[in-house]
Amino acid sequence: MAVYVAVHKQTTLPQERGYIPLQVGADIHPRLPYMGDNTGVHISDKNPHYCELTGLFWVWQNTRDSYKGLVHYRRFFTIRGKLLTEEEIAYYLTDFDIILPRPEPLRESAWQEFCLHSGFERDLLRTRQAVASVDALMLPAFDRVMAGRRLHLYNMLIAPAAEFDAYCRWLFAVLTQVEAGTDLTGYTAYQQRLYGFLGERLLNVWVAHRGLKICALPVKNTEQTKAQEVRLWMRRQRNRFYPSLRG
Repeated sequence: MAVYVAVHKQTTLPQERGYIPLQVGADIHPRLPYMGDNTGVHISDKNPHYCELTGLFWVWQNTRDSYKGLVHYRRFFTIRGKLLTEEEIAYYLTDFDIILPRPEPLRESAWQEFCLHSGFERDLLRTRQAVASVDALMLPAFDRVMAGRRLHLYNMLIAPAAEFDAYCRWLFAVLTQVEAGTDLTGYTAYQQRLYGFLGERLLNVWVAHRGLKICALPVKNTEQTKAQEVRLWMRRQRNRFYPSLRG
């Protein structure tokens, strides 16, 4: 079992057994004293556009652990405020198919939210076409997720290797098609993280289509101040009740 921690700077990392730091974008950034995502089969040089997904790709292609996971250097799954242990992971995955962050409530639909904050409608239309091309049976789940107002975010997951690898095989088949038809000229630096943003949505599509039993856990941001935690809590409350306020 291994949970890889996507890292892009030197930082304090968990000492808990089973957590392995992995430098993402190692092919194009100064090397850190961690294993890099630029060995074996990799897409490390695509990190500016794929974000932590270059780490996800590396784990898929280069590891043979019985359970695989990806978290962030500052975001971790927790139980009662404490880091999820290897024993707890094994325990939860006896009853659940996958461990994901608790879903975030959105003010708008997932489709509208993406267009407002992350990219353009043409990106979603192209993604929908790619989903149909790779496996048309996934389209109902895609439409259902994008019409909804809840998303499991951060591209964080822990799952048995078979599920993890099957998801990655589908995800990168879709993203490869999207990338082939996309010109990022004119996108802001934030919008150029396009494939990372799409990956967050597509993970929800995969889970919905597969009907996976989800263990949804809190995520602790180790760099978040108390004031930021309060603002996040208030935003979540507003988003949850937005439809009734809108009338």
